[in-house]
Amino acid sequence: MTHRIDRQVIVLPLLLGLGDIAQVNLLETRKTLLKIRNTHERRDDTDEWYQSILLGLKKLDKVVFEQKSLRIWWTDLPDDSCGFAWLCDYLKDIGNQISSVHVPLTLSHSRFLYELNNLGELVTDDLNKYHLFDYEQSLGRDARISHSYLWRDLRKDNTPLRIMINGHLMSQPINFYDRFLLSHVSPTVFTNILQVIGQTIGDGPSGVPDWWYRHRIDYLISKRALWYEEPVRQSAGYIKLRIK
Repeated sequence: MTHRIDRQVIVLPLLLGLGDIAQVNLLETRKTLLKIRNTHERRDDTDEWYQSILLGLKKLDKVVFEQKSLRIWWTDLPDDSCGFAWLCDYLKDIGNQISSVHVPLTLSHSRFLYELNNLGELVTDDLNKYHLFDYEQSLGRDARISHSYLWRDLRKDNTPLRIMINGHLMSQPINFYDRFLLSHVSPTVFTNILQVIGQTIGDGPSGVPDWWYRHRIDYLISKRALWYEEPVRQSAGYIKLRIK
């Protein structure tokens, strides 16, 4: 059977796997996180992002008000899993028909495997190519309330990172990803920062943005855990481990 999406797509990139989520105004905490990202990516789109989220929420509220059905797409990536829990809390008491499609991060087709880095990589043809609608399940009120409790527990804990471990969404300290980063830093030879980040993303957990690793590198340099060597021309600079 061939499927197609015949309804509007609402995107809400809240980046909930990182940062403070305990404040009443969740979008303000996301602004702070975006400012950290923009520092390392030399972007200034925080206001644009903020307006896109407000527009997305407005569209979502309109769909709810009009009693239209909803289909939620998500993965086990931290941002998606947290976003799914948040959305279940947001929609827990509505009467709309809701389903969810839990997309696996490893997709197969014609004996080939494809590793998915984010939902934005999927195109319309992939829905049938990877039989993604086979993963669709009804998301009733009891299930939404269950995920709502998870979201409230995460907010109450408010540890800076949320990650998936063996299928369970858990809070972790801010330095959790540092171990993957430092495993690619030599104690004897300076290595280009971009090379370190690229290797870490390739070998480390899925769903961690490169700017987060750059943010942590700057912090580790400031705490004298890493030596830093000035860049040559337009390079990002070089680092190596400090031996205590």
